[in-house]
Parts: sequence; structure tokens; C-alpha cells
Amino acid sequence: MNAMTSNAVPRNIGFTRSLAVQQHLLSFSASVMNTPPVQDGVLTARFVGEFSAGKTRLLRELFGDQIPQALFPISSLERQTRLPLEITCGDSPALTLIQREHDYSPAITLEAFDHFPERNELTHLDPMLHRLRLTINEPRLILPNGDGYGDDKSPKRLFVIDTPGWNSGDDEIAELNAASLMTGFHNLALVYVSQAARLDGATNADHLKDFMSALAEAYDDVRFLGRAKLLMVITACPDMDAVHLKKRAQDLAYRLWEELDRVADELELDVFCIDFQDLPSDNLQRFRDQFWNRLLAPLGHSAAPLDANPWAVTLKSWPAEWDISPGLLESAELLERGKLLLDKARHGGEFVAGMNMYRLMDLKAPQLREKVLKTWLRQLAADTATLEDWNVPTLAPGHPLAQWWLHYWQKEMEQLIGPVRNFFATAQHTINRLAHDTEDLQQHLDQQLAAPYEVAKSALTGSFACLVQSLPVLCKEHGVENRIATLLSLSLLQSRYEDYYFHHRTVFAATN
Repeated sequence: MNAMTSNAVPRNIGFTRSLAVQQHLLSFSASVMNTPPVQDGVLTARFVGEFSAGKTRLLRELFGDQIPQALFPISSLERQTRLPLEITCGDSPALTLIQREHDYSPAITLEAFDHFPERNELTHLDPMLHRLRLTINEPRLILPNGDGYGDDKSPKRLFVIDTPGWNSGDDEIAELNAASLMTGFHNLALVYVSQAARLDGATNADHLKDFMSALAEAYDDVRFLGRAKLLMVITACPDMDAVHLKKRAQDLAYRLWEELDRVADELELDVFCIDFQDLPSDNLQRFRDQFWNRLLAPLGHSAAPLDANPWAVTLKSWPAEWDISPGLLESAELLERGKLLLDKARHGGEFVAGMNMYRLMDLKAPQLREKVLKTWLRQLAADTATLEDWNVPTLAPGHPLAQWWLHYWQKEMEQLIGPVRNFFATAQHTINRLAHDTEDLQQHLDQQLAAPYEVAKSALTGSFACLVQSLPVLCKEHGVENRIATLLSLSLLQSRYEDYYFHHRTVFAATN
């Protein structure tokens, strides 16, 4: 994400917690809906433009940290993109070399990479026969009702393809005409990328004219779902220039289109002017949403209401042992017990109220420790077994929510309860090591326990603690599908809040 001010956190840092939660929720949704396996489709959206126009940077900003750093080319080294790079949906991030002559050809996997290959690793490969394929867990790259070609309505993968930039210094690539690499046989849209300063350049104008000709040819051959769909993205465009540059880009595209004896109604054009440098995170998210909305517009996607969603029916048929309400209520009980015991653990500023070494002077060391511990337990109205019982509830491995529970719920509960468990363990350890040579009992306890006590208290006041406090009310909500939907939505909201707060903590601290 981008920093909001010069004093904010560095740019391009990811919201890792919320992304992880989102991925677990997507996996859960796929499993409960029991959807058919996703297969390769034929629909593509190619990104084209001059070398260093910003295509790779645009893709990086669109997908964020869903793409591991090692698997994606760095924008300033865009000459790495010698082969077409197709990005699509997969269970986990992976980069492979495939043999695939056409978008409709089966993909033959040749090699897997743990890094984005350097250009010299690819020089022996034919860019018309070979591609790199990058898979990420991005649901917008899944077409749930098929790709619009044929009668097959099973889920299909959409491919976003980053094509090698012209004027890249590679004669073989540079001599290819637009039709051979810049359009597919089945296009959702074509995305043309240009730097603002190069929009009117001679080289860019020649290639844009060639590209518009290929776009018209693809439209004639019915290689679009409807009208010819073109998205122009003008990068490195300052806000002050955005309006007039957008108008210039529109005029240029329509003028070239009309020079090909085309009518304007045959071309569906969207123009975005953006400068990713120092772009505030909320503006970046707005751009992402608008871009995806316009890119996917030809598909006419609409969200189905919850009642029509098959996963709600599936949840209602869960066996009794899959009910997570007991685990949720147990989590809420742990939180409440921790808060009550911590409130009693320090009374009047003293950890063992009213106790001092003078009252213990006639006792042997074991008796001294026993008396202090019993006094403290009476103060807590608890026993040692209660102070040691802080086990976070678990789910059976086969539960559909097992991964979400393990990697989100249990992890967050441990961060919440762990400091409480640590405080009471430290307190018992401290009491069990008391000796006659302790000069000031209360001072000694303060020195050992004050810090872990404050950490434990603080842990029970965070955003996840607020979520857990709401569980008794949530578990009374009618309908298991409503309870699960609300809980999962809250988990995503909470993780996004924590990510946002963490990455902007410097700004928040400066305003306090």
C-alpha cells in the first residue's frame, strides 16, 4: 500500500493478515459450495504498451501482495518480460514455464520457478510457443458461469496477459506486429498502457496505430464478447494533468479508430489516468475497484443474494459435531475469565493485598510460599487449576472451517490469551521462589509482575477482544448460515483494521 504522508510507512507494504483471512474464506467458500473444478478458459485481457510504459507496475498495483516478491518482475527491470506472462487463479502462488501456442491450446507445464527468471534464462525460448504462467488466489480471475464461449457453464479461469513491450531492445520481439501478440482469439478486453510523457511520441503513435488496426481486426473476427473493449491506462500522470490527458487519449483513440473506417459505437473505451508514485492507499483501492469493474463489465456479473447462494443450504445441513458455537462460547468465556481474574490480581496497587514479610517472618520457606499463594488465591477466588487452564478451543481437522480456525481464530486467541497465561504462570513462579531474604514483598512482586500484568491487560482490549465479546449475542442469531456469514465478515473486518492500524501506526502516534 502507499504511504499517506511523507511520515507514514513505506509504500508497497501488504495487508498480510487480512489477505490470509480472505484466502481462507475463499477456500472455505469453494469447499462448501462443492463447485466443479476450475478449468482453463479461453477468455483473455492482454496488457500492451511500449517498454517501461508501466504495464508491470500496473499489474503489481492491481494485485498487490497476492504476488510474492520473488515471482514477479520488478518494474524498473521490465526487460525481464521477454515471454508473455499470463496471470490467472490458482490455489497458491506459483510461477511455471508452459508451452502454449494459442489461448485455446492446452497448457503443457515444462518447468517451475522459485523466482522470476532473468532474461538470459529465456533467450532460447520462442515467445510464440512459450509463456510464463503465474497463479494467485484472486477470485476475480475465476469466471463462475463459464467464459461466454460455447454452452459450457462450468467455472473457467480468466487470463490477464502481460505482453513483452515494444522498443525493448529485442529485435525478434520488436519486429512482431500487433496482431501476432497483442490480441487473442477470445478477448474480454485489451488494456493499452502508456506513460503520460510518451502519449504523443512518434514511436508510441506508430505502435498505437498498429494496435488499433489489430483491435479492429479482432472485432471483425468476433473475438470480443460484444463491442471492441479497450481500456487505456495513462501512467505517471500527475493529478493536475489528468483531465486534459484523459481527453487527449480519448480523442486519439477515436481518431485512429475512425481512420480505420470504424464508427465510434463499435468501440467501448475507458481511460484511466494514474500516478502510482505517492498515491494514497484509499485512492489506490478506488482505482483498483474502478478498473476491475470496467474490465469485467462485458461479463455482466451480478452478485447473487444470500438466500440464493448454495453455500447457505450446505451450512444448514452440517452435522451437529460441526457446530462451532461451543468453541465460540468457550473463547468468550476465556476472555471474560481472564478479565475478571486480572481485575482481582491487583488490589489497591498490591498483588497480594495486605501481605508483607513481617507477617511471614516466623514461617519456614515452604510455609511462607504456601501462605502467600493461598492468600492470593483467596483474593482471586480461584484455584491453581483455573490459573493454568487457558487452552484455546480447536476444531476437528476435517471441519470445513479448520484452516480458517487454525490460522486465524486460534492464532488471534493465542495473542489474546497468551499474555494472560504468561502472567499467571510468572506470578506462581515468583511466589514459589520467595525466600526469607526478600526485603520488601510488595516491591519484589511489583518488580517481577508489573510488566507482564500490563501486557496481559492490554492484550484484552484490542479489536479481536471486541469481536470475541460479541460472541454470546452472535451465537443467539437465528440460522447457522447467518451466524457463520456474520462471523466470517467480522473476522475479515477485524484483520483489515489491524493491518491498517499497524501500517499507519506512525501517523496515528504523531497525531496523539
